[in-house]
Amino acid sequence: MSPATPNILLGAPLIELSTIDSTNIYAMAQIKAGLAKSGSCYTADFQTNGKGQHGRVWESSKGQNLLCSYILELNTLDALKNWTPADQIGFSAAIALGARAFFAAFAGSETKIKKPNDIYFSDRKAGGILIENLVRGTAWTWSVIGIGMNINQNSFTSAALNRVSSNPISLQEITNKNWDVKQMQKHLSEALTTSIQNWLTEGDEKTIEALNALCIEINDKK
Repeated sequence: MSPATPNILLGAPLIELSTIDSTNIYAMAQIKAGLAKSGSCYTADFQTNGKGQHGRVWESSKGQNLLCSYILELNTLDALKNWTPADQIGFSAAIALGARAFFAAFAGSETKIKKPNDIYFSDRKAGGILIENLVRGTAWTWSVIGIGMNINQNSFTSAALNRVSSNPISLQEITNKNWDVKQMQKHLSEALTTSIQNWLTEGDEKTIEALNALCIEINDKK
């Protein structure tokens, strides 16, 4: 990956949806229909079929949390013209670091990362990331970055959710205050933008090193 640093802005335009099956599904459909704009963010108040890692379901109370998918057209970046599989690992690390930086700015330094891309506060799960890449021939064309962050939800009773994470937690529970979800969306976009810019400048190795320094081991399989 070359050291060139293009101007990237995540979260513009911002497309707000009410109820949808999954923001990742919606974003991927926009790409395949030729309607996607790089940098766009699709948010939802509620998902009926939110997607998590390994086919799991991501559940959230309506309007209480961050549920969003960003899209990036990566084959337009000179830095990725001669990409390798290591670049996809570095990109994933950059996204996790950005999501962690966002949450840590409000929750504190106990915010960590559980590989490959879950956000934890101490030993409790605060968020998750699902990245879906499109590779056409030799070109890494698009990436859909799905993120769910527990912001104001303070009751987690779903059996499906508790199978995924033994002990979920929200920012509201950590700080004992309610947060403006739309404003938090802006902060998340800024943190991700900064982290991707850092990755493009510093490269895969340094980005992965930074990720490893913030990782914890959690056994939450049930």
